[in-house]
Amino acid sequence: MAMSLHRQKARVLGTAPERIDNAENRYKFSRLLNEIHVLQPKWKNFDTLKEAEEWCEEMKYPVLIRPSYVLSGAAMNVARNEKDLEAYVGNATTLSPDHPVVISKFIEDAKGQEISEANFLALISSKKPETISRILPEGFQMGQI
Repeated sequence: MAMSLHRQKARVLGTAPERIDNAENRYKFSRLLNEIHVLQPKWKNFDTLKEAEEWCEEMKYPVLIRPSYVLSGAAMNVARNEKDLEAYVGNATTLSPDHPVVISKFIEDAKGQEISEANFLALISSKKPETISRILPEGFQMGQI
């Protein structure tokens, strides 16, 4: 919604719409991670359940399902089989080119790191970050803990 408002020249308070888009658009975020040499699991956007099912079978379950442009991991789930996939994709969003579902290979027992913006900026500018704010079980967001 922020980018839509921004394109209509509405004043958006808080985080700049372009920055929200850079974080929420999986292609843009993935490109940034590649630039700073951060490994990431295989992932893909889907607008049809059939394509998602085929990819998940090829990748082997479990997979992490998340809709695009949601806050704090809302509707994000781990699917361990096709039945889970069908249920969670239905809960995530209506599949469409405008609002695809992103599905990633879920790595068991992985840990994710959330870092502050200052530390992230230090990381991408090749400076050593001072602290990492939280280490979480992968698949969880700060808002869910």
